[in-house]
Amino acid sequence: MKNPFAKFHTTIRWTVTAGFIISTLLTAALAISLQYYFGKSMAKEAATRLYESASSGIAAEITGIGRLNVNIIDLLADNAAFLDSSRQPEQLRTFIDVMRNNPLFYAAYLGRDDGSFFEVINLETGKTTRETFGALPEHRWLSITLRPGAKRREFLYQYLTDSLEVTQSRTEATDFQVKARPWFVSAINSNDVQRSDPYRFAQLGLPGRTVSKRIAGSGTVVAIDMTLSTMSRFLQKLTIADQGDVYLYNADGQVIASSLDHGDGVISRIDGVQGSTLPGNELLKLAANPGRHGKLAESLIGGELYLVYSAPTGALEENPLFIGIVAPVGKVLAPYLKRVKLSIVLTGLLLLLLLPLSWLFATPIVRPVRQLAVENDKVRRRQFDEVERISSHVKEIDELSESMVSMVAAIRSYELAQRNLMDSFIRLIAEAIDDKSAYTGGHCERVPELALMLAEKASQSEAPAFRGFHLETDDQWREYYIAAWLHDCGKITTPEHIVDKGTKLETIYNRIHEVRMRFEVLWRDAEIDYLKGVIEEPSGEGRHLDALQAQRETLQEEFTFIAECNVGGEFLGEEKQQRLRKIAERTWERHFDDRIGLSPVEERRLPPAAAPLPATEHLLSDKPEHIVERPPSGEYPAEFGIRMEAPEHLYNLGEIYNLSVSRGTLTAEDRFKINEHIISTIKMLESLPFPDELKNVPRYASTHHETMRGSGYPRRLSGDQLSIPERILAVADVFEALTASDRPYKKPKPVSVAIDILHRMVVDNHIDRDCFELFLREGVYAAYADRFLTDDQNDEVDTAKYL
Repeated sequence: MKNPFAKFHTTIRWTVTAGFIISTLLTAALAISLQYYFGKSMAKEAATRLYESASSGIAAEITGIGRLNVNIIDLLADNAAFLDSSRQPEQLRTFIDVMRNNPLFYAAYLGRDDGSFFEVINLETGKTTRETFGALPEHRWLSITLRPGAKRREFLYQYLTDSLEVTQSRTEATDFQVKARPWFVSAINSNDVQRSDPYRFAQLGLPGRTVSKRIAGSGTVVAIDMTLSTMSRFLQKLTIADQGDVYLYNADGQVIASSLDHGDGVISRIDGVQGSTLPGNELLKLAANPGRHGKLAESLIGGELYLVYSAPTGALEENPLFIGIVAPVGKVLAPYLKRVKLSIVLTGLLLLLLLPLSWLFATPIVRPVRQLAVENDKVRRRQFDEVERISSHVKEIDELSESMVSMVAAIRSYELAQRNLMDSFIRLIAEAIDDKSAYTGGHCERVPELALMLAEKASQSEAPAFRGFHLETDDQWREYYIAAWLHDCGKITTPEHIVDKGTKLETIYNRIHEVRMRFEVLWRDAEIDYLKGVIEEPSGEGRHLDALQAQRETLQEEFTFIAECNVGGEFLGEEKQQRLRKIAERTWERHFDDRIGLSPVEERRLPPAAAPLPATEHLLSDKPEHIVERPPSGEYPAEFGIRMEAPEHLYNLGEIYNLSVSRGTLTAEDRFKINEHIISTIKMLESLPFPDELKNVPRYASTHHETMRGSGYPRRLSGDQLSIPERILAVADVFEALTASDRPYKKPKPVSVAIDILHRMVVDNHIDRDCFELFLREGVYAAYADRFLTDDQNDEVDTAKYL
């Protein structure tokens, strides 16, 4: 029977219509929002009043402390007993009485212009005080005396109990100069009370402030110290400190005191208090703007919203002080938020009762959406062929399903186009590398073919060495194929004149022509010497001619020797190297400036001073300008794991140095520069955002110069660190290089010779034996030879002697 509702569609609007739920939610949300808004406003108003009250109390306390300090220091300065150093016991009692009545004081002391110093310290001002002076629990006071005139300046420390009994004393050498202390200097030059800015006390090592005054008509100054920690403890006792952090600071941002626990009063800045998330910049802005004094501001700190308040203390200070209060909004609003939470709970309970009904209305949407999620997951896994269309009575979902099917087709087409583009671009890079030098022509194209042929056999092999290796999916094969194509992409950075270096003196050109021209100069010098000799001694013409002829023969012979050394075809032993150095000692005269017509780079390599003209130069030489320094930024990132030892210099163009190369034409610097292409490969490939299915491309492409015994480059990986694909690529790279027929510097080797060389590399533990034997046993070498090698190279191979 035909379903009459098969073509019936409805909209999401009608499917999810649950008017009563929406109305409930909107009403509840509006009520809660208004309640929260007005509650927040009331909380802020209450907080402002509380902060104003606390600020007034703190300001009054600070003003009272300031006035009390002034009154006390005035009274002490009027005490005649302080003028007589012999009345020290009376002075001691007076200081102790003052500090008993004022526990915020850390110390009281006298300084005289004769260099004497007497101080009494309150050991109850902090744990650090006791630890600094090594006081015992029974010690209550510490007196410190410095008397001038003795040969050895020293402090006398006397530890007193609460009953003023001296239970311990000691002396300590010191270079303390009372007349150099800032509190003494400022007071001795004034008749008024002097207040210091916060500074670090010399003995205690903690920050504090000093109030001092000169006793009228004398050279004696009386002073009182108060550590910042005492003021901080006062702030900690305030009720407001339970709600937030309280700070006393100046307009420069320096913290005078804080309700936070900072040990014994660490001087810090308002924008960097240790252990807090203080909005220092906000407090400084409030302090700098009189219009915002006494007003709340909001600031986001560490992702949490804070209320910030600042007001001046009105204290009699040279630098105005401000009271700053920082409180989390959550703490301030906590009482009001309880009501909001209750409303939310009640609303939530109501919604729970309505859930079954809303579930019923949502079913027509939930089921197809879940089915679409399953199909979407197939798209994520790129299983495009398995994606199915999901039918739904909800019009929008049905249209969405249809759109997804169309989207899958578009994604598939686009992915294929992108893959083709990427593969073409990779081939373009590889072809550019091959085209860059005739020495590598076709290499980047043939190595992937050979590597894939061998990888296919390895993936099918049942040999123990390959049982765990299988390239199964298209992505795995493509990943390996791309890695093989890009295995030499770093050669695009290798200088062409290094790759193509056919003679020892070759750079951008063959410098043997310069050497030959010097021989031409010596040839002409010999003729000139002959002519001069004939003019001066006509009768000795025959003798001079014989000498000329001998010189010419020597020059011809020596140049021929140097030219042969330059080719690098034969081993250059020590005897030949000595002859080379001896020939290099010949000299010739240069009459033209060799420091002009140069590029800035060449000029920087020249020695500071030029030789005067005419200059005598050696026929061959290693000059300072032949050295090209390695740039300072030549280190490789640690994450690449590079373990290649770089030569000291980037290049060494010295003539003797290059001609003395014993084998071939490359110096150590040249060979490192060529080997460095693999590092460029790593840098280039590691910088590319390969997708997950191609994530192994950089690794596969950068290990084909490693060896099984760990002597390869660039990471010196051993065999157990190399995967099967990496070992296969190493075999393919070597075999292709041995049999390549497009290398102008060598003849292509027959297959049999190449196989024999590979076998020697297996014996030397350079390449993997299992991959080599698979290469022979499965006839991969023969299949490759049929496709890419000439008939002359494709000879018979006796594989039995290698297996």
